[in-house]
Amino acid sequence: MIFDLKITKKDCLTIVLLSVLFFSIAVWNLGEIQAPVTSWECTAQKSFYIDTGSIQQIQAVYFWVKSGNASVTLYSGAPEGNWSELGKVALAPRGTDYAIQTSFTVNANTQFLRFDVEAVTYDSRPNFSSWGITNPTDKDPSPYIKLTELGLSDPDNNQIPIVAIRGLNGTDPALATLIDEQDLLEIPPTYMSKMYFDEVYFARSAEDFANQQIPLERTHPPLGKLIQTLGVLAFGETPFGWRIMGVVFGTLLVPLMYLLGKKLFGTWIGGFSAAFLFSFDFMHFTMARIGTVDTYVMFFSLMTQLLFLIYLAKVLKYGWSTSVLPLFLAAVFAALGFSTKWFALFGVLGMLALLVGLRLREVKNLKSTLSAKYVAFFDHPFLLLIGFIGVFAAIYFTTYIPEMLMGSSPMTIVNLQNAMFSFHGGTVTDTSAAPWWSWPFMFRFDGATVPRWFDITYLPNNTVSTITVFGNPAIWWIGFITIIALTIEASHLEELLSNLKNRLTKTSLPQTSIQGNGWDITAIFIAVVFLFSWLPYALIGRATYIYHFYLSVPLLCLAITYFINRYWHKPTGKAAAITIFAATIVLFIVFYPVISGAPTSTEYVHQLKWFKSWFFAP
Repeated sequence: MIFDLKITKKDCLTIVLLSVLFFSIAVWNLGEIQAPVTSWECTAQKSFYIDTGSIQQIQAVYFWVKSGNASVTLYSGAPEGNWSELGKVALAPRGTDYAIQTSFTVNANTQFLRFDVEAVTYDSRPNFSSWGITNPTDKDPSPYIKLTELGLSDPDNNQIPIVAIRGLNGTDPALATLIDEQDLLEIPPTYMSKMYFDEVYFARSAEDFANQQIPLERTHPPLGKLIQTLGVLAFGETPFGWRIMGVVFGTLLVPLMYLLGKKLFGTWIGGFSAAFLFSFDFMHFTMARIGTVDTYVMFFSLMTQLLFLIYLAKVLKYGWSTSVLPLFLAAVFAALGFSTKWFALFGVLGMLALLVGLRLREVKNLKSTLSAKYVAFFDHPFLLLIGFIGVFAAIYFTTYIPEMLMGSSPMTIVNLQNAMFSFHGGTVTDTSAAPWWSWPFMFRFDGATVPRWFDITYLPNNTVSTITVFGNPAIWWIGFITIIALTIEASHLEELLSNLKNRLTKTSLPQTSIQGNGWDITAIFIAVVFLFSWLPYALIGRATYIYHFYLSVPLLCLAITYFINRYWHKPTGKAAAITIFAATIVLFIVFYPVISGAPTSTEYVHQLKWFKSWFFAP
């Protein structure tokens, strides 16, 4: 049974409190709101030196690299020409590096540091340019480096002010931009002031859109990056600007989970349990705080599920003649999810399978010819669904309008889809990848990493800032067990096996019926959408990561909620539920340092390594 959504004041209060709680925790130390923005560019060779005003023990120099790459040779000495070489550093060794910080250990007692900068060939063209996907804005690879600031630290990691900067062979006013925002530097830098993991693709592309440039990242559709652009436009090209929209959408997921729980179970505890568990899942927290697009996919997916359930409930109650508006809206949100990442389609196929199964069950009982049954199958609602495909495609290609306004032709966009498909269907390998079957368990016996680390920064005094993405064990392990139990219950596996045994042994016992009202639509929905969201990754040949399990996590929460709702009225059931809630909170607090980047001791981080395949810091 799927219940009508009857929202009470108690429901509203619960939703508001959980949403405010999640937002407050997630937005805390999300990233710097202010960051260096003025920049210095070089396309050839340039030499300059900086002056600290007095002799200082300089331990390290930091380069705030916006884009490009360069080889820098450093010297200590004096402007008169007595320079001693300290070494050489590549500012952005990966071609995709963007808005990062590179450091070089100086360990010199000096007032002056000299920098000989030689720009390295840099390819600024968007993804797939080498595949023939060209744009009018493309520029041929050429030497280029763009720096926003230089910073110095002493042996105690205190910032050393730079009082002047001068060209080695004459004045260069443009060099002043390298030291004009010293008060905005974080030394040593952490995730708070730089891009980490795939932000160098997605957050960079949001900045590209904000600057009316065709984005670098084109392996995924543009909608998620366009949403991120709103944060950049509001708060600037800063870590907070890159990430705030993820926190906003991550917060919106809390009431969505509540509504899903209330719709499926019809009770306050059903809504509360689903929203509470999801609010304190590690992966939900970490993915909401990183400047990538997965949280937007999650939002569109849950909206699709909620609207689909509204439609399904009406079909079960009133038949196929009911309004198809909820189904149409579900298709719209499914298109928006697909326009963010293609992987959103997996769960949609699960819901489509439910409609197919329901219609086949009805058509099978029709007393008619096979051809008539075939025609009847498409009467409700599949002819409409075929029509929805046109709406789906229109929404998808509409999200490419900004790129077309920047110069990409419609045919370029079409060719881009083929390149994207080839990319995702490839055989990319990665030592940090984890196979699909390991995700619910979060470990492997061979010691290979399953949780995926996003960022590690080593800090003074034996401390570390680390961000790792994985799940709350209280949710994932209990959730996976309940999913298995739910799948067995939803499929009537015990009855099917009993009937099969009777047939094989020729026992003349009455066959157990699994027809009619014996089907638990709530259990079936949770099990089917979970399996369709997870199992297709077994067919993907390229590297997969544990965060690809993100879209399956709400179903784990709903599976736990299924049994909490069933036994909540019993003292033992209530005690078990409260124990799960408490364990969820305790584990969130215990593991908070390794999912948030909050500085903590390496000793504490090592104590959290429950399994050989868990990695938080060396």
